[in-house]
Amino acid sequence: MAFNKAQQLATFSRVWYLFDAKWQCPHMSGERIARILRGEHKPIYYPGESTGDCVIAINTRHVALRNDAWRSEALHIKREYAKTRYDIPLFKLHELDPTKVLHLCVLSCMPSDSIRRYDMARLYTFPDDAVPVHLIKNVCDQIRGSRVIPKRLDDLTPNDTKTFPQMFKWPKELVLDDLDRDKFVRVVPPEEIPKREVMLGQRAGKQNYWFHVPTSRHEEVKIN
Repeated sequence: MAFNKAQQLATFSRVWYLFDAKWQCPHMSGERIARILRGEHKPIYYPGESTGDCVIAINTRHVALRNDAWRSEALHIKREYAKTRYDIPLFKLHELDPTKVLHLCVLSCMPSDSIRRYDMARLYTFPDDAVPVHLIKNVCDQIRGSRVIPKRLDDLTPNDTKTFPQMFKWPKELVLDDLDRDKFVRVVPPEEIPKREVMLGQRAGKQNYWFHVPTSRHEEVKIN
């Protein structure tokens, strides 16, 4: 009789993980989730065998991409019909389906084998933190995010702002109170703004005709 029966059953059983995708990079998170879906973190992992675990990803609506990736990266769709190849930017795809970006990032990290669709079937994505009861009761572990979530300015307490180290302190004569700002700053109405002479012109053939017209706004002038 084996005394490590409980350890053996825990190794071959499927564990349910919870992953919070709020302010996390979907590309970096997809690598971690794909590794667990395939079972590469287990000692019994073997390519071609379905030994992975289940993952529940929440808050996929609040994923964060670096720089201008929301507009620069796109989903390329190619169908079998003619003239059906087009690209969908990630921000547009995220508006249509908030769970699709993370799902595609996980799918890109999975190898193209015959069991990929079975591994992806164990991934459950939700745009918010609302998870059905029959799924959340199976969760017994959590996946740590790849990024540390920073604190917003409105989340800081008054004690945190006071204890935050200051590089230098402004002199009192250079600090203006919000209540006394109207004494030093005055909003100039549009009637008092001086009118400027705007250079206007029109290109006609190989010659350029330039002239000055005293006006307050840009107006189109035709040359006969």
